[in-house]
Amino acid sequence: MKILWVTASPIGPASRILGVKYQGASGVWIQNIYEQIKQKSDFELSFLCFSKALKKNEIIHKTAKEGQAYCLNMPALPFGRPASDALKMNVQSVIGQINPDIIHIWGTETTVQNVVAQCAPKIPKVTFLQGLIGIHGRYRGGYLKNSGYSIPYNLKQRLIQKVRSYYFNRQADYEARQLKLCGNVIADSEFSASYCHSISDEIKVYNYKLLPGNIFFEKKWRYNPDIPHTVFTVFGHNADKGLHQVLRALKIVKRTFPDVRLTVPGPFNIDNAGHLKAENSLTPYEKLLSALIEKFDLFDNISFCGKLSQEQMAVMMAESTVFVNPSIMEVHAGSLREAMAFGMPCISTYCGSVGEFVTEGQNGFMYRFEEFEVLAKKIIRLLSDRQLLISAGKNAADTILEMRNKNNSITDIYTDMLK
Repeated sequence: MKILWVTASPIGPASRILGVKYQGASGVWIQNIYEQIKQKSDFELSFLCFSKALKKNEIIHKTAKEGQAYCLNMPALPFGRPASDALKMNVQSVIGQINPDIIHIWGTETTVQNVVAQCAPKIPKVTFLQGLIGIHGRYRGGYLKNSGYSIPYNLKQRLIQKVRSYYFNRQADYEARQLKLCGNVIADSEFSASYCHSISDEIKVYNYKLLPGNIFFEKKWRYNPDIPHTVFTVFGHNADKGLHQVLRALKIVKRTFPDVRLTVPGPFNIDNAGHLKAENSLTPYEKLLSALIEKFDLFDNISFCGKLSQEQMAVMMAESTVFVNPSIMEVHAGSLREAMAFGMPCISTYCGSVGEFVTEGQNGFMYRFEEFEVLAKKIIRLLSDRQLLISAGKNAADTILEMRNKNNSITDIYTDMLK
């Protein structure tokens, strides 16, 4: 069976075949699924991806042991607009050369994923839901207007944000069209399935759980009394990720635990000591974070540790006491699932599918995004109770292990689509 994987960026196997270093997220999630499929001799994978580094109408095609990969130009504004006729013709040409039995489109967030759904109408297609634009748009901006804080955009940046917000909201319509055109969706929660069926009752939803990498199952968190008050969180490059809310909570936690320490991963503009650089080197959101750190006197309580690999993430988690997922919107909450699989005690916002695998007080703790005071209280509770930390972490690991053991197979989904 010939399968064409379509991703917005060169990621996982496609990046290696093309010899391109992927600049975004790690891509581990797609690599894990690839590892499962490549063991099946009756499945042949090809890859189509897109990059702004390519010129209009430029096509790169390379072949390696992992298969063949094509890369086309990504439009300058990659969402909320129809694809050009030239791009559509190039996509159609690549599909014709590969002649797949199934086209698997990863995500709905950009024009290029949408245009693939329009091409080759006789070939069965399935969309793997990553984000959900139609829902995310409701929460975009992280409720900053209601918090009394704002991101210090200059006039040009403010105009850019307005344009991007306009097209982001328009992308929800293209997302809905893609899901209808494909007719098949791979989702891993009732949350995602409900959204699909709100668009059309005729969309067929296949269930497949997006799982953490093996390292988070192989190694386990252990309580370390030498670092009893350490909080680890996720990369928060914009207000939707809620890092500013964690800072507001940390101010309260510090009253009980003056030595509390927050570790923040991700490619922030930081110096060698793990602090944000001078203001003129920061993005607008980083400037807000820097101002809050100064206002709340948290300079010595926060460490930015840079972009991490899976292995490095596991090391940093092992050196922490509590994990916090503060996002306002997550479809899968992959970092939360990694921490739970690792056996860490976790706190998360109520968002996306989280309520389907976190049970309050048993394998984790939850709070509303706006209610940073509740987050602070739950951090204090966990940091004050060693036995609760240990039991919550063990239950979290058991939950994700059961999720893995009961998971469906992507290849079975492909087979079912061709029946």
